[in-house]
Amino acid sequence: MDLDALSQQQLEQYEADLLGRVPANAAIGNKTLRSSLLALGWSESLYWHVRNRLIERGVLTTGRGKGGSVRSAVVVEGGAPLGGTDARTTSEASECLAERDLYGPMADVIRNHWAPDYRFDATAVEVTAQQGARVTGGKWTRPDITVAGYKTLPYVPGRHFDVITFEIKPADGIDVTVVYEALGHRRAATRAYALLHVPEGRREGVDTLITEIVAEAKRFGIGVLVAADPGDYDSWEELTEAVRHEPDPERLNDFLAQQVSQEFRERVIRWFR
Repeated sequence: MDLDALSQQQLEQYEADLLGRVPANAAIGNKTLRSSLLALGWSESLYWHVRNRLIERGVLTTGRGKGGSVRSAVVVEGGAPLGGTDARTTSEASECLAERDLYGPMADVIRNHWAPDYRFDATAVEVTAQQGARVTGGKWTRPDITVAGYKTLPYVPGRHFDVITFEIKPADGIDVTVVYEALGHRRAATRAYALLHVPEGRREGVDTLITEIVAEAKRFGIGVLVAADPGDYDSWEELTEAVRHEPDPERLNDFLAQQVSQEFRERVIRWFR
């Protein structure tokens, strides 16, 4: 479906269909809402497009929970919208995967689900962990996954550019140093995340450690994401949001020159021609 070819009447009907499935005073998970619309013949891209239009206009607001959630921004008589998430089950990825085996599925999820959820108009996503002996700037300067993207906002002029890094840790390699590695990346990026693989069956055993990681991450503005299944966005949960900051432009330029491929850089250049 060509989303740009939709008429205003069609868009309004799609918006009405989506809003009709959002509870008046409670949040609903993206997975539940999306699944109900896919059953009606919607596509993934149509869901994100319509959902994001409603968020931009202030009709919906986003929430946390595995896979993210939305709720009505309209206060309904009898109470304000609640910020909880819907109950769900996730596929258990109990196997402790090696870090290198997480890069591919996590990059796919970031490209196909995380980026639309965060309302980017366009993104470039690349696994930057495996670059051999190539010089990339020293210790803790090589992210596992790098994302560049821009978004346009209805009331703020221009294209707003971000470079976001992800430091990935497998279930058996989680410790608080992941925060400092992510912080090393943020010197040249606008946001940085620690992305932890924690299968459902292992969550209870590392809850205390994750609490410590989140507390330390908040001190430095680092985001923390936990993924029960690396390839299923509906099992991902944002425990704390990454704080955006503006890096030195020359440092950001050098980061892109050293860390990502020529194809990645050319895509970024085309956005601003």
